[in-house]
Order: sequence, then C-alpha cells, then structure tokens
Amino acid sequence: MARKAAVEERPALTRERIVAAASDLIERDGIGAFTMRSLGRELGVSAMAVYSHFDSRDAILVAVLRRLMASMNTDPVPGETWDDTLRRTMTSIYQLEMAHPELATIEVVPQAGENGLAEHTDKIVNLHLAQGMPEPVLTQAWALVDAYLTGFIGNAIAVRANRPSADCGVSNARAVEEGGSADCASDDELPWRRIVAAAYTDEAFAHGVEIIIQGIRALAAPDPCDWRTPEA
Repeated sequence: MARKAAVEERPALTRERIVAAASDLIERDGIGAFTMRSLGRELGVSAMAVYSHFDSRDAILVAVLRRLMASMNTDPVPGETWDDTLRRTMTSIYQLEMAHPELATIEVVPQAGENGLAEHTDKIVNLHLAQGMPEPVLTQAWALVDAYLTGFIGNAIAVRANRPSADCGVSNARAVEEGGSADCASDDELPWRRIVAAAYTDEAFAHGVEIIIQGIRALAAPDPCDWRTPEA
C-alpha cells in the first residue's frame, strides 16, 4: 500500500522536468555519461517513458542548450547603445558558460549544437539589426565576437580544470623536507604556466570586449556608429 502511495506522489513526467533532470545529469557526470537510460534512472522512470516526450537524445540536448541560452541577459533594453549591448550580452554569455561548462559543451555537438543555438543566434542578430547596425558590419562583428567567446571561454575553462590543486605547494614542501623531489612544478620553474593561468581572468575578458568594440568602430568608419535599441 505504501509503495502504491509513493508511486502516486511522484511528480508528473513533463518536458520541463526531463530537461531540468538532463541539465543536472550533464553538469554532474558530463555529456559523455548522458544517455536516455541514465536520464531515465535520474528521473526514476524507464527510457521508454522519456521517449514519449522526446524522440531522441539529441532532441533533449537541443532543449537543454536552449534552456541555458534563454537564461542569459540578452533581451533588448530600450535606448541602449550597441556597444553597451555587446558588453552586457557578451559578459552574460561568458559568466553563464563559465558557471556551466559541461552544458556549454553541447554547443560543439554536431546538429544538436546548431539547433540549440538557433533561437539565441536569431535573437542577438535581430537585436543588433533593430539597433541600426548595417548588415555588412554585423557580419564582420559576428565573426570577431564568436571567435573571441569560443576561444576565451574554452581556454578559460581548460585553464581552470588544469590548475594545480591548492595543496600542491604543501606537498612539494613536505617532499623536499623529506629529501625527495617535488611532484608539482612551481610557477617559478614553469613561467609559461603562470602567464597562461593569469591570462584568463574576468578583467582580461572585459579588456578583450573593449578591443572588439574599437575594432567594430574601425570596420564601420566613417559611420559614427550611433546605433541603439529603439525606445519602447
């Protein structure tokens, strides 16, 4: 009787619940561990129950990526200038993807990444076109922004993942005291590691955004670049 009551109290299986559970699973175990079967276990249902809402693993990945993109600060702000829009949207993308690196990996999954980014891309493109940015300028700006976000965020995540543990220095000191050798190389021994680790900071990201903005102004010259979101 108790078992029957427990089953009846289980939340209804919905698309929203499936996408939320898939997001949690990918963040915890990585995209490689994400299957319809593992998702079913996460939800306490069979894989076939999940298939009744999504016809494939890729369809769920698309929904997960769309959910992530929708949480970014990319809505139009009436009267906002194009450069402030770039600062706001690029920073939001950077912060969210750094906070959810496993979910961000969906972007490079063939087909699923493209489909998952379609609504986000359409939204950003139309935002700048509505501001009055000429399409040829936006085309060049898009290449700059996309390359910068992809490269900086990817490298920043890799640097953070490969950063030596906090107890590395303690382990080195103990090893030397006991007559052994250090297991972890110090920053002084490997200056390139120190430079690379220091390169991918929030401040460095903000500086890069400013460089891109100046580059767009140069590309658009002699246009005064007085582009802004229409007032409501």
